[in-house]
Amino acid sequence: MGKIQEKIYNRLPYPFKFILLNIKAYQNTKKRYTTAFDQYLKEYINLWDADIDTLNAYQETRLQVLLSEVFEYSDWYSKIMNESGIKAEDIKENPFGVLQKMPILKKAERKSYPEALVNKKRNKDGVGYTSGTSGAPTINYLDLESINRSFALWRRFHHTLGLATRKVRQVRFSGRLMVRPDAKKPPFWVYNYFERQLLMSTYHLTEDHLIHYVHKLNRFKPLLLDGYPSAIYIISRFINKHKIEMQCTPKAIAVTAETLYDYQRLEIEKAFKCHVYNQYASSEGSPFITECIQGNLHLNLDSGIFEFINTKGEKAKPGEVAQLVVTSFTNLKTPLIRYNIEDTVLLSEKTKTCSCGCAMPIIEKLTGREDDILWTQEKGYVGRMDTAYKGLEGIIKSQIIQESPQEIIVNLIADDMFDKSMHDKLLHNLKDRLGENLNYQINTVDNIPLGPNGKFDAVKRNFKIAL
Repeated sequence: MGKIQEKIYNRLPYPFKFILLNIKAYQNTKKRYTTAFDQYLKEYINLWDADIDTLNAYQETRLQVLLSEVFEYSDWYSKIMNESGIKAEDIKENPFGVLQKMPILKKAERKSYPEALVNKKRNKDGVGYTSGTSGAPTINYLDLESINRSFALWRRFHHTLGLATRKVRQVRFSGRLMVRPDAKKPPFWVYNYFERQLLMSTYHLTEDHLIHYVHKLNRFKPLLLDGYPSAIYIISRFINKHKIEMQCTPKAIAVTAETLYDYQRLEIEKAFKCHVYNQYASSEGSPFITECIQGNLHLNLDSGIFEFINTKGEKAKPGEVAQLVVTSFTNLKTPLIRYNIEDTVLLSEKTKTCSCGCAMPIIEKLTGREDDILWTQEKGYVGRMDTAYKGLEGIIKSQIIQESPQEIIVNLIADDMFDKSMHDKLLHNLKDRLGENLNYQINTVDNIPLGPNGKFDAVKRNFKIAL
């Protein structure tokens, strides 16, 4: 949904929200689920069961296509390749060798030069923004093939869990404002008719409202719960605390966009009597990492190439926590080649094989996205806050610190684009998500220090919630 559409949507009465959302859902469905989508989905389902030689051959072919296109049609990459003496025939003969000659793409470069990065051969069929863990919005251009391939991989993930690949009755928890932020009574959700998807707000998870969420889940009876683990955890904890016997048992719960903690997994599985499956992807187009039915996290080799570097910038060793450097086969309009996405994983100490039958490599744990859960009297628990920055300009880096239930501090590294109108819009977005009756302090600073182990904490809560 574009910025103007979103502004109009937020002001509409609930029935009109349903109509507008479903108009957009219909448009998205027509774009996402094409004949090409069906072909890609079949291709990916076959590759999930393929041997490692087939997967390596597939990677080589896709890498040749990607490198050949950016060599000719991307100003950013063609300049680098020409300066490195790379020729078209090198890509055909040894694409993996060419890849290793490419420098690592940094977050700041990806954010600052999207127009130079784009592949001019491909049409612009979609535009989105992602905030990421730095709290700064990044524009993302997509072509139709990128959209189709991304959704085919997502639906392949569902297929591996035993779910249908289309129109699964599901509930989704994400950072989008689905209903008025000041709503005091249900509904705290909107139904996407075209995907059988109930979109539940993550901004109304207060003690008084949670029972309404539970009743709606019992009536809707989803086969899949999907979205932020922090939101699903809050509901699960409420269910367990009040010893509520759920009248629905989903077939799977798939979490994404935040770190899944062990205590969250235990609480969620206890409440819904269903396994929680972890997954990793990004709206920038990062390759996928998905959990299989045996509980192992597989690198989806058909979605891209993964490299792992340690804090010294060297190739990480087994058992180390490593930063992800990714080359994506799913973002073809805004290519990501050796992109340091600044998320981290724990590598397995030994090479593992999985009894699920998939030959794709296994990692031990997803350790990035360490956003905390905030809490206010008005809104209750609030998970990921990056959506508060979407559409804003001038923010280079940002950190939210909650010192107490009444005090929010936002430290920004900003440039001249961050003017009073941007300041006011950020304050408005924060109030929508956290509540009106807080003390907000927005500071422009020169530096934001890193947290423990060199990680950047986009959100920090410096007090314990009294439970």
